[in-house]
Amino acid sequence: MMSILFLCNKYKNVELSTGDINDLYILFIDSKYMDENCFINDPASIFGFMGLQVYFYDRHDPPNYICSKDEIEILRFQYIKWKHFVAGDGASHVAYDPYGTSKAVRLGELKDKRIFKIQK
Repeated sequence: MMSILFLCNKYKNVELSTGDINDLYILFIDSKYMDENCFINDPASIFGFMGLQVYFYDRHDPPNYICSKDEIEILRFQYIKWKHFVAGDGASHVAYDPYGTSKAVRLGELKDKRIFKIQK
């Protein structure tokens, strides 16, 4: 969820307080966009709710996939049994890690990506 909110801020200048984020967490669970553990069921709806219309390809792209100018990415890292999602910069680099410096990113490896096409 935090990686999606980061990308919404980056592309739509959406400013959020911690209270806003807590309220969105509850709203997104109630809307079934995600579960209580932040497993995202409907990422495009979260983006859309925040004002950024995207098309989700609904696939796991390889780590070496480079985004086109109208695509954005969320990266999935794995370290042992821990999986962690971060916002990417379009070229497989971490732009934002919700944990700051997560062990999965520091010690693990990039396993795949979720790609979203920004709709005009």
